[in-house]
Amino acid sequence: MEGCLLSPEQKAGHIKLFLENRITAEQLAELRHCVNEKDLAVIIQRIYDLNEKQVLDVAALDSVMAFADTIKNTRRNAVFTNKINHNFRNGNNKIILAEGDSWFNYPIILSDVVDWIAMEKNMAVYSLANAGDWLLNMLHQRKYVEDLSVLHPEFFLMSAGGNDLVGKSRIGAIVDPSGHSGEFDHNEFAKQLMVKVRTNPVVPLDEPKFEDGLKYLSKDFYALLMFFHLQYYFLMNGILNGGKFPGIKIITQGYDFAIPQHNGGWRFNPLHWFKPFIRMFLGNGTWLKTPLQMRGILDPATQENIVYAMIYLFNEMMIKTGSLFCEMKGLEKSVFHVDSRGSAGRNGWTDELHLLPEHFKNTGMTFIDCINGVPSKNGQVYVVNQMHP
Repeated sequence: MEGCLLSPEQKAGHIKLFLENRITAEQLAELRHCVNEKDLAVIIQRIYDLNEKQVLDVAALDSVMAFADTIKNTRRNAVFTNKINHNFRNGNNKIILAEGDSWFNYPIILSDVVDWIAMEKNMAVYSLANAGDWLLNMLHQRKYVEDLSVLHPEFFLMSAGGNDLVGKSRIGAIVDPSGHSGEFDHNEFAKQLMVKVRTNPVVPLDEPKFEDGLKYLSKDFYALLMFFHLQYYFLMNGILNGGKFPGIKIITQGYDFAIPQHNGGWRFNPLHWFKPFIRMFLGNGTWLKTPLQMRGILDPATQENIVYAMIYLFNEMMIKTGSLFCEMKGLEKSVFHVDSRGSAGRNGWTDELHLLPEHFKNTGMTFIDCINGVPSKNGQVYVVNQMHP
């Protein structure tokens, strides 16, 4: 594996270009091999224009939600312990560690992705996931490191990045309301991602929708996209090339195309009776629609296109990051990505960010297929609406 070839001065120069969205793909690759935790902390402080304490305060979990998360994790980790106490590690059973956000721990009523995985008889899942958690927090607290060392799981599951993008109204800070951003043209990394898409897409691209959304993405969005790339690379590299967890496999998760909305969902539906109560309790609209309106982006179609472009690029970034490890000798089948784009459609949402239970189930079943080694026509990428339409 290639080590850092940059001097401290060169690294500082690369970080400056990174923050200005003027870094080349080659320079980003050089930076990828050099950044450490201190560098990552500096980068996110500069992106958010906050000091370290302020950044961590912004990313902190809400106390009520954290309490609910703990209750749910305690319950399902008791199931994990019960399986272990019955000689679960014998045979072809799988030990799984899950770290992530509300797609992995939705503590209010619904069964989330991890719930469905944990129901499998041959899978024991230990969960660290917390609704509302940021990738920034996960890397800062490093709880997963200790539990990887204790459990030595066969699989490590990750769902993170969504809250860093849209938590605490962050989406309003990474858009250009003029609709004339042009920052995509300066980001070689993003452009390279889309070259592959336009020749061999994993998920079909709605070109007009994507192109309209791009017009509103600011340089800070691209800094965040590349920052996610650096963070995930840093995390995966430590696990896969650290020498402590030979044979472990990592499965990442990408989000579906969320739809900005204020709709309370009060129209009665006996199958989805919980929707209006959840939307009222969690403040539906506060993640996406209200922050965009605050920036003067009022057209619902434009709001939807902005989120479409963000989610499309986020998934492509995750696929690219994982592929870098699968190109390394001995790690060819070490990283997989579960791609939920397009799986829920327009009517498959409990609220702005979370799927209805049946769609969480489809994503969970796709993880199960991946863990069980069911082949995917896209190699390392498992597309939900292909595996479980």
